[in-house]
Amino acid sequence: MSDALDDVVPQLAWLRALRDPAVTLRWSLGEWESVVRLARRLRLLARLGAGLHAVGLIDTVPEQPRRHLLAEERVSRWRTQALLWSLDRIGAALGSEPYPKVLLKGAAYVGQDLPIALGRLPSDVDILVPHAHLAAAQALLARAGWQEIALDEHDQHYYREWSHESPPLRNAQHRIELDLHHNILPPVARTRVDSDRLLERLQPSRWPSWSVFHPVDQVLHSAAHLFLDSEVRDRVRDLVDLDGLFRWFGARAGFWDELPERAGALGLAEPLALACYFCIRWLGTPIPEDTVARIAQLGPSALRRAWLLPLLRNLLTPTAPDLSPSWKQDLAATIFLARYHRNRMPMRLLVPHLWHKLHPKVRSVDLVPVTRHEVETI
Repeated sequence: MSDALDDVVPQLAWLRALRDPAVTLRWSLGEWESVVRLARRLRLLARLGAGLHAVGLIDTVPEQPRRHLLAEERVSRWRTQALLWSLDRIGAALGSEPYPKVLLKGAAYVGQDLPIALGRLPSDVDILVPHAHLAAAQALLARAGWQEIALDEHDQHYYREWSHESPPLRNAQHRIELDLHHNILPPVARTRVDSDRLLERLQPSRWPSWSVFHPVDQVLHSAAHLFLDSEVRDRVRDLVDLDGLFRWFGARAGFWDELPERAGALGLAEPLALACYFCIRWLGTPIPEDTVARIAQLGPSALRRAWLLPLLRNLLTPTAPDLSPSWKQDLAATIFLARYHRNRMPMRLLVPHLWHKLHPKVRSVDLVPVTRHEVETI
């Protein structure tokens, strides 16, 4: 198995403490200050605190950083409780409808009691229902007070015809936003997935009314969510999630044999290959070498790796909290955003869509904070 940290960037060396908390015993107060500031920005500070608590080392941390760790853990527990309560109410709203109701991403990790569920800071909850039942689910949720964000006619059409999810839903009684999906990637994207193939292998969660994807499909969804997204900058937490999924599910019989085959069948070989590359080199993820070789054969090509890997390294490498991103990072972000737009819809749809989004026009002032999903429709 591969376990060499031969490409880790210096400012991420502290990530080793997430799987070996004892390394923190050697940290100076100055090192703690740097870690606390960067880990908070990367949304990993509560994860670090949870790991220290799990092995009984939280009291060995100097008082100043320990206060920050404990405070962030409290925030994590509060947000997780908000997510759990929202899921309970969403489940009640959807009732006993016969179609599957699937937890995605962070909600799925909590729904399985995975180790990576500890220390999360959820701000939304992602669920999936079959496309044929999307309208029925929307109606039931609307009856329970979940309302779509205000959108113009073009953006409403975007979500109805070109997106893999409905517009984000908000409820005055909940601090958590709801994202209702019918697929994991847009139906008009270059890389698309047949959602029926995901639904035919669902697994139970710890709650009877909710399911989760098959473990292999959870890994592939996580990789696609990161490497086919519009914004990759500073998304180290997603790599940490992938590392945790590889380590947890990798202990299951047949997982490593099935992973490359399934990635090829679903058309997700490239995001999986990128996930393996960075997890092995930055986090020391123990992935069998024969699995890595099989994934590499599926793609991306050597020519594509030559520009894609340096681009992603620039984007994923976090900037120090007191510094602004370099021009190289800004350029990489621009290139990656262009790649995202080019991949998510054909040119005949993309050109008029971008013209609509960029054409100056008077827009009403909305005092509700703009969500990441609203930005992605630009």
